[in-house]
Amino acid sequence: MQMLDAARLILTTTLSDREIGAAASLSKTTVGRYRRIAQTRGLTWAKISPLTPEAVHTLFRRPARGGKTKREPVWEVLHERMAHKGTTLQLLWEEYRREQPHGSLCYSHFAAKYRAYRDSLPSVMRQHHEPGERAFVDYSGLRPFYIDPSTRQKVHAELFVGVLGASSLFFATCTPSQKVPDFIAAHTAMLNYFGGVPRAIVPDNLKSAVVATGKAPKIQRTYADFARHYGTAILPTRPYRPRDKAAVEQAVKFAQQRIVARLHHQTFYSLDELNLAVAKLLVEANERPMVKDGLSRRARFEAIERAVLLPLPPTPYVYAEWVAIPRVPNDYHVAVDGHFYSVPHQLVGAKLDAKLTAEAVDLYTGRRHVAHHARSSRVGAHTTLPAHQTEAHRAQAGRTPEALTEWAKSVGPYTRKFVAQQLGRAQPFLGLPACDGLRALAHAHGHAPVERAAQAAFDLGTPTLNSVKRLLANAAAAPTTPPAPRNSNARRARAFVEDAVC
Repeated sequence: MQMLDAARLILTTTLSDREIGAAASLSKTTVGRYRRIAQTRGLTWAKISPLTPEAVHTLFRRPARGGKTKREPVWEVLHERMAHKGTTLQLLWEEYRREQPHGSLCYSHFAAKYRAYRDSLPSVMRQHHEPGERAFVDYSGLRPFYIDPSTRQKVHAELFVGVLGASSLFFATCTPSQKVPDFIAAHTAMLNYFGGVPRAIVPDNLKSAVVATGKAPKIQRTYADFARHYGTAILPTRPYRPRDKAAVEQAVKFAQQRIVARLHHQTFYSLDELNLAVAKLLVEANERPMVKDGLSRRARFEAIERAVLLPLPPTPYVYAEWVAIPRVPNDYHVAVDGHFYSVPHQLVGAKLDAKLTAEAVDLYTGRRHVAHHARSSRVGAHTTLPAHQTEAHRAQAGRTPEALTEWAKSVGPYTRKFVAQQLGRAQPFLGLPACDGLRALAHAHGHAPVERAAQAAFDLGTPTLNSVKRLLANAAAAPTTPPAPRNSNARRARAFVEDAVC
């Protein structure tokens, strides 16, 4: 999935290798290699998107190879020499390589490592954001609150803030917590407020967004699924680098001044009441003229950013939780929240992923969707689709009074009456063999003959399986050619007998 996400962002966006690496939890070097392979092979996203993960891996993989560790220069000294007038990186590399030609870095590797070292040094850079490129999101440390009517106690809410980099239009809403469901719901509301989707969203490194930090951060799975739904990228900020999200830091400060400070003078008794007040103050804040050019955030947004945002998808994202299924057991039913759902029996032993929404459970192997079930809250119960069963299990599942009754209804009223009589005993299971036999006769002779035979058995007062069998055999043995028609000239056998007596 990481390789597929990287390929999607390489072929559909203008993000740099470093940015794509952060979004896909890969190193920028790996992303650069994928980009070169895509260019060399003329790959497009339209060709790659239908492929399986294995096929995508085959396209982008390279054979493993060993190698000795190369000698590296002292980057601090080299960086100081680069400050001298007339010194170039090419000259420094030639001097470095001259000392030990066979154990030295090639120029491209040397240059890449120097750039990585240089970029790791403390620096201050004025950031410029292209319209529609990025939205920054964060939570405010200063939290509003409402009063619980039952306990009369304060209930603090989390203030979510999102801001577009170019126009500084910002969005704010209160959520019960910073957990993943509330975090995703706030993002969905933010994009609806903007009326479009930026090409990248930049969150802080909270656990609802990033589950592993470092050079290749790992995006929380539901958050990554949200990004795929909206066609955007998640670019977490570097840990302990507040300048990476200076725009949202300013937006949070502005929201605290223009919204939170004014809410403290009002009393609210629910989260909905609190959010109604936040929405009203949000409109006022975005309409307020800015000092630098006299335009409001809303006016700047309408002028430079609305038209370049990506369109919203036809349907909003439905929150889904992902659960890993390490192995499908031998009964091909996997447990999700205590309920057991069937998957195709051929997947026994396979590893699956379950995508859980409020209404449904979808099961995947890789990117392939293998099962869909309505979500059930019955702990310990089973939901089984007949198509997932083996032939033998399907047949056994049909030997229940309910299944036999439904089958009899599809044949006719006398078959239904026969099955009801057999299952109406004091011990219904004693009637199962006769019902199985009747269903076998229907499979062999067809529904209509069995229905006629059952009717005849009831007319004769012998509604038993043997009677139905005998009637079916008699019907099969009876001549199918009708007798020859008689006419007025034909004489009966009695007439010949009478002539002989006379």
